[in-house]
Amino acid sequence: MLRAPESAEVSAAVRRWLTGQGYGAVTDGAPPERLTGGADFWVYGLRFAGPGLPQRWLAALVARVPAAAGRYDMLRRESAVQSWVAAQGYPAPEVLTVLAPGEALPWPVQVMARVPGVPLIAASGRPWGIPELMVQLGVAQAELHRLGSPPTDAHPGEVPGKWLWLAQRLAESGDAGELAASLRKIELVRGRLEVADPVVCHGDFHPLNVLAAPGGSALHVIDWTNAGVGDRHGDISWTLLWFEIAAFAAPRPAARVLMRVLRRRLARAYLNGYRRVLPVDRERVRLWRPVSLLVIWSAAEASQRGFFGSEPRLPAGLIGWAAREFHRVTPATG
Repeated sequence: MLRAPESAEVSAAVRRWLTGQGYGAVTDGAPPERLTGGADFWVYGLRFAGPGLPQRWLAALVARVPAAAGRYDMLRRESAVQSWVAAQGYPAPEVLTVLAPGEALPWPVQVMARVPGVPLIAASGRPWGIPELMVQLGVAQAELHRLGSPPTDAHPGEVPGKWLWLAQRLAESGDAGELAASLRKIELVRGRLEVADPVVCHGDFHPLNVLAAPGGSALHVIDWTNAGVGDRHGDISWTLLWFEIAAFAAPRPAARVLMRVLRRRLARAYLNGYRRVLPVDRERVRLWRPVSLLVIWSAAEASQRGFFGSEPRLPAGLIGWAAREFHRVTPATG
């Protein structure tokens, strides 16, 4: 596992790059800090100061650094679709730049605006207020799907292929027989997953990737790594699966208990919110469930193998659960 750069190292590297762009002397406007990031990103909070800097570079910023230098093209595609949805008025953080490996650090660096708020599920402060926030979650996802499909220069890739890259990688390793066989089952129904009107799908739309101010106002949608274009019901299927996963895989015991108690109610509230904007075809959601299960199965498998660091981020029990669920529901798709 590569060493994560220190926050001061990231700040200094980006400051050097800014100086090289002709903005003059650049200093830290606030101490840089390491933030909690995704499974395979190092995430930092930065703030700069300098008389020659444009206003957007003076605001609070986030730098996301993937742990693999080879992910530069992926990061550029992610940034392109994120910038496109933001340009349509959707609440995604503005991307300021994506630096190639060697421009600032040995790895790519994505710099974007740091949006305020806490994860949506925590915005209420009271458990009984969470269902109404899940209504907002559904509305926000449906509003994304209403945007349609981005142009070619912002196209992030087709789903489900975009979402199954990790399963494919594990299958090609030759050490994931059951997973590889399950991936082949998905290929048999691949044609049924296509739609005539594909739209941009977030790919990881859940209450931790939607930030809100207290009370649920001013939503911002983050983490566009898995964004793709395809059937919106695949996006819905993943969000519904998240409620199930959180019931036994949330990091804190209290959160697991809360999700076990409220899971079905929260899922219904989310769907009710979505239906305020767009209809939901339950049969298509069921059709996509094996894909969603394969995504989390492969993520748990990769986590146990150390793909995302030395400490597994997903519990080993998730592999068996996802595998059993996959085999239970897959015959219905054939």
